Amino acid sequence: MARTIEFTKDALILHLTGLTSAAALKQRVEISYSDIMNVSINDFQLSMFQFRVGTSIADIREGRFLIGDKWCFISYENHKDVVILELNNHQFGIVVFQIENPSEVKERILEHLTNKTI
Repeated sequence: MARTIEFTKDALILHLTGLTSAAALKQRVEISYSDIMNVSINDFQLSMFQFRVGTSIADIREGRFLIGDKWCFISYENHKDVVILELNNHQFGIVVFQIENPSEVKERILEHLTNKTI
């Protein structure tokens, strides 16, 4: 898969490679754990006509999308069972991405959030 997650001490980094990176016009998104308000796995269908800086073809969404009054970063080829991060004090209001084992990734993110509050 063209997306991987790196867990650092203070942040998670979403890495994009290959055509995914080219389509999204971005190679990485860094998110401080303190900016994450909520983590979920859900369907996230977005119109291909949504205002964007990136790519929107068939069910593929890659790049920055304006949703309401906030820019969001979205990277998927299939809108089902994507990881959704709701953020605060970040350049993006929401980050949505498709990844293998989304439940495992969600649990790892929650572990880091729990460790930061102790």
